[in-house]
Amino acid sequence: MQEENKQVVIGCWEVANTHDAAGFDRYYAEDVVYFGNDGEIRGRENVKAYLQGFMTALPDIKLTVEDIFGEGDRVFSRARLEGTNTGEFNGMPPTGRRIDVRWIMNVCRVQDGKIAEEWEILDQLEIMRQLGLIEAPVTAGNA
Repeated sequence: MQEENKQVVIGCWEVANTHDAAGFDRYYAEDVVYFGNDGEIRGRENVKAYLQGFMTALPDIKLTVEDIFGEGDRVFSRARLEGTNTGEFNGMPPTGRRIDVRWIMNVCRVQDGKIAEEWEILDQLEIMRQLGLIEAPVTAGNA
C-alpha cells in the first residue's frame, strides 16, 4: 500500500510539470483539504485553481521530488521548484527572473488512492527574493 500511496503523490507532482490541471483529478479527492502558506483551501476545483496559479506564473515549471517516504496513510516529500516567472504571480506582474527553490516540504494523507489532505510548506520568502521583489536580509554571511 505504501508504494501505491507514494505513486499517487509522485503522479501529482508530475501533473504540475505537464501543466495538465485536469490531470489533478486523478490524484486529488473531490473534497480534498489543502493547508499551505496561503491558508486552507477546500475542494479539488479550488486546489486546482491555486496550483494553476503557479503553472501560469512559471510556464516552464519543473518540480523534482528529492526525497519521499511514507508511514501509514501519510506520504512525506521534499521537492525542488524551478522556473522562469513570465506570468502573473499572486497579482504581481512577471519579473522574467528564474527561481530555484529547494525547500518545499509536503505531507499528503492518501485515502482510497487519492490525496484527501495535503500540508505544504513552501519557502515563499526565498521565491520573492529570487524574483527580486524583496532584498535578501543582511546576515553575518553576506554583510
